[in-house]
Amino acid sequence: MAVIADIHGNYEAAARVIEDIEKQGVDTVISLGDNIGYGADPEKVIQLVKKNRIISVLGNHELALLDEKVKAWFKKDGAKSVEYTINHLSMDSQAFIRSFKLNLSFHDCFFVHAFYPDSVRFYVDELDDSQLLDAFNRMNESVCFVGHTHKRLLVYPEQGRIHLEKLNPGKKTLSRNKKYFINAGSVGQPRDGSSGAAYLIWDTERFEVEIRSVAYDVAAAATKIRNAGLPERYARILEGEA
Repeated sequence: MAVIADIHGNYEAAARVIEDIEKQGVDTVISLGDNIGYGADPEKVIQLVKKNRIISVLGNHELALLDEKVKAWFKKDGAKSVEYTINHLSMDSQAFIRSFKLNLSFHDCFFVHAFYPDSVRFYVDELDDSQLLDAFNRMNESVCFVGHTHKRLLVYPEQGRIHLEKLNPGKKTLSRNKKYFINAGSVGQPRDGSSGAAYLIWDTERFEVEIRSVAYDVAAAATKIRNAGLPERYARILEGEA
């Protein structure tokens, strides 16, 4: 299966990732949410997700459309992005977003936007060991896929301590005797120094994760952000300047 996260309204990145996924011959694609926000093309991205039958959970940007309390979390640049997104989504796309669940579980895998079991807000790389160990102890599945940080990361317990490991493009076979949180990175708004659109492929039989990075037209996506009047920093992040 392919796991994508944090497209953030970046149609150019999303379209190229879907093209790459199709070449890999995977049978299922899961989005970890935040398909919208920051980028200039929320409508095109949601329709692309719908057209390709991608299963998505809710991110905090999707929840901001559905819950006024969540919308209030966003300040300044974030709030401006949320308002732009709301104003540029069709009724059909909004209805599709309402069909998303907070989390999913199948094939011995758990899928949630930010943190097990139902958080769209916590950053897995900012939690202390006790919080992470508690989550691993409660988790029935072997692997939990998360997004939200926009950073490719592997998290696992070993001898009572938590280990965080940066994931680079390539394949990595994991131990069937351990549990893991795996962060897929971001398709459309990376914050780990990468310039490509990141996603991963999970091989359930081999217990193997493959991190992929796909080149796309960054300049076009950044120009759209500027032309839409969205905050400049969201364009600069794509260009590697922030």
